[in-house]
Amino acid sequence: MRWTIVALVSALALGCSGDAETPEDQVRRVIDALQAAAEARDVGAMKEQLSESYKDAQGNDRRTVLGMATGHFMRNKSVYVFSRIVAVEIAEPGLARAEALVALAGRPVKDLSALAQVRADLYRFDLRLRDERGTWRVISAAWQPATLSDFE
Repeated sequence: MRWTIVALVSALALGCSGDAETPEDQVRRVIDALQAAAEARDVGAMKEQLSESYKDAQGNDRRTVLGMATGHFMRNKSVYVFSRIVAVEIAEPGLARAEALVALAGRPVKDLSALAQVRADLYRFDLRLRDERGTWRVISAAWQPATLSDFE
């Protein structure tokens, strides 16, 4: 009888958990995790979001990108990230592209009006991600300067 109750409660819990997370949701979660890792200045957490086979058009590999992040964290006591995901596209099963606008500032930015009041480095990121055995990871990224009007 006890096993029947456990099985019933488990089935109800699974049934109430809602729809399964979509690949787009999972990609957005990776971007959120990268933002949280940057704000925590946690290169180890950033590393978890990057594929071991990461390579970008500038010739950077995973180690180089993590080194750039470490350098940024060493130069800046505080890192606050304000971001806006512009688009997420699942090109084919297991491959995704995401475009995000990212502002890196030395103090918190709560919204777009606050962004206009702080000095921040603004970037447009084009990320490529791959599902690696059930975990989405960034396999490549390109970035370029952005303007405040890009965020509007």
